[in-house]
Amino acid sequence: MKIAMFLMTAFTHDVRVTKEAISLIEAGHEVTFYALKDKNTPSFEKRHQFSIYRIELKTRYLLPKNQIFFFIKYVEYITRTVFSLLNKPFDAYHAHDLETLPIAYLLGKIKKKPVIYDSHELYTEMKKHHPAARKFWLLLERLLVRKTFANIQTTDSRAEVFARRYHVKIPIVIRNCQPYREVKKNNLFREQLHIPMDKKIILYQGMIDPGRGVDILIETMNYLDNAVLILMGQGNYKNVIKKRLENNSKKKDIFILDAVPLEKLADYTASADIGVSLVQNTGLNNYLMISNKFFEYLTAGLPVVFPNFPEWKKLVPKYSVGKIVDPTKPQKVAEAINSILSNEKLYQKMADNARTMVRDFYNWELEVKKLLKIYDAIVQNKFPIETSQ
Repeated sequence: MKIAMFLMTAFTHDVRVTKEAISLIEAGHEVTFYALKDKNTPSFEKRHQFSIYRIELKTRYLLPKNQIFFFIKYVEYITRTVFSLLNKPFDAYHAHDLETLPIAYLLGKIKKKPVIYDSHELYTEMKKHHPAARKFWLLLERLLVRKTFANIQTTDSRAEVFARRYHVKIPIVIRNCQPYREVKKNNLFREQLHIPMDKKIILYQGMIDPGRGVDILIETMNYLDNAVLILMGQGNYKNVIKKRLENNSKKKDIFILDAVPLEKLADYTASADIGVSLVQNTGLNNYLMISNKFFEYLTAGLPVVFPNFPEWKKLVPKYSVGKIVDPTKPQKVAEAINSILSNEKLYQKMADNARTMVRDFYNWELEVKKLLKIYDAIVQNKFPIETSQ
């Protein structure tokens, strides 16, 4: 089956989308991407076993960046992409996030082919939207979600909100789990940063941006002894954090590192002692999330400390892999971290449970079966789709 996938990004790096494409190709399908061209990306690129065509917008750099001009650019994006595909034979159109759903819908309607809506977020609940723009996206999503062959969401909580809001069947939940691999404990961080063995390593990996709770995590260090904090990732907030640390009494125990290549990430993660995320409740989309780093930590055998949001409240106690906390209270976060790190027996139990959880229940090899069943159903012309959540 020939599948066209759409992203309204330059698609330079998207782990989930790449995993989906590779899995579909391994199952015998052909995947072609249509993304946005920017100044730093080529119009065509071959990556792994799929092709990427990037659409160049004339209005992108001619018009200012604001909500009004965004919609002019958006119309050009839809028009150019649809017209560029009219004479190309595809068997299915796969939209990644709401911005690309109109493209998939129009082509599906014209070509009489199925459309898959793969929503990585509760798009209309993202903080970036102006109230007027949010109304537009809500209306658009309401109109189109009933016209798809399948809808996909990333968490049970988001799927339930989506189904209630639009009065549709609960979307198929495909979590952004890691491919399973055994990761051995190592001392990469200790060797590279000269961290003594008697110091525990607390790791935050991911985007270093406002709303990620990095400030709270730094404040948490005031309540911890014999521990260092490593912040590893990219983000515009990084320089702000570095400036704030200049006069911090704990600065010698806090390291800020760049993100490492994806193929090396698991080994670096496994060289820490505990994985932490204190993402803040900045809206419904965040509140109902389950982040990539949660599964990255577990795959590396790290106990975790995460916010008391619905998905983590359900999974962390069930599998006994860490603690959930109020992400706005540094002293409580420190108590949770210390309760794990100071109890060797509890620590080892949680580390073992983390590995078991991802090996037996939460890995990409299991999650992707649901995606493959969607495309099997298209091939067999079966609807509705039967797939276990």
